[in-house]
Amino acid sequence: MKSGQRSSQRGAVLIVGLIMVLLMTTIGLAAIRGSSMQEMMAGNMRDRNLAFQAAEAALRVAERDLAARATMPAFDGSVTGFLDADEPINRAAAWSQFSWGNQSLSSALEIDGVSQTPRYVVEEITATRVAGTDGSAVDFESLLTYEEAVHYRITARGVGANPSTEVILQTMFKR
Repeated sequence: MKSGQRSSQRGAVLIVGLIMVLLMTTIGLAAIRGSSMQEMMAGNMRDRNLAFQAAEAALRVAERDLAARATMPAFDGSVTGFLDADEPINRAAAWSQFSWGNQSLSSALEIDGVSQTPRYVVEEITATRVAGTDGSAVDFESLLTYEEAVHYRITARGVGANPSTEVILQTMFKR
């Protein structure tokens, strides 16, 4: 190489190379950030699924308990976990504020990965049937033979590995 050719080089390849390294670094950092976010979302989804499964298991325990009882306790608040539905708690926010530790029954399930044992509450709901809605005739005698239907609303709470992950499920049960 002659000395005249060397002085005409200005370092353009170095600048282009540095820009390419900067672009590759930016793309690599974005990929790392994206995979970290996806990992957090997958962990949150797993935790919510654990809480859901725990609440579902508590519902099944409550249904078995109700089906096995020969007599039902009083639904006046005197027995823990058995509430009167005259003052029903229908809003999700009210169940989130509910005192689950003091006023509910433990499912006694040992589920791996959850931070708390699933709990449940049973409410008695009495509904008067209306004559004629089942296709029968409406007369005075049929009105005298109608009984009130008793249903039970079971509300269960499951908690995931993170204590702030909470799932509340409800079901209706008839004995």
